[in-house]
Amino acid sequence: MDPREIAEIVKRIPIFQGFTAEQTTRMLDVCEERKVEAGEFIFREGTQSSEMLILLEGHLHVTTRSGAEIASVWEMGLVGEMGTLTDQTRSASVVAIQPSRMLSISREELLKLIDEDKDMGFEIYKNVTLLLCDRLRDNNILLEQQYLVLEDLAGEG
Repeated sequence: MDPREIAEIVKRIPIFQGFTAEQTTRMLDVCEERKVEAGEFIFREGTQSSEMLILLEGHLHVTTRSGAEIASVWEMGLVGEMGTLTDQTRSASVVAIQPSRMLSISREELLKLIDEDKDMGFEIYKNVTLLLCDRLRDNNILLEQQYLVLEDLAGEG
């Protein structure tokens, strides 16, 4: 994949929306390409968050300690952004379901970019806020559906 194709992918990643071409280039300059094989763990729950990943090719599963799958990540997906931005430990594990290729952005490099370009930092944090709102809304809908199912089951007894 050539650098222009990668830049086009990155521009479609929700937390990088609103970047100028120069900001996208600066961000790509600090990324490292990473490849993993199917079955390989990328992050383990409870470990330190030191990087986030942009999936270019492949498929990843995000799982809890009990093994429950909480997300599936495909091309143009992002993993590790919350822990990387908040410096909290990983809240889930991520495993490659098929051979995968990704870009890695270290916490140190990301924070350096944000510090050097406040507009870039603003866009990242604004977009993360929107992403979290979407996830919260989706989880609220799911919880409501589960509550209604439990209510129906309790009423059948």
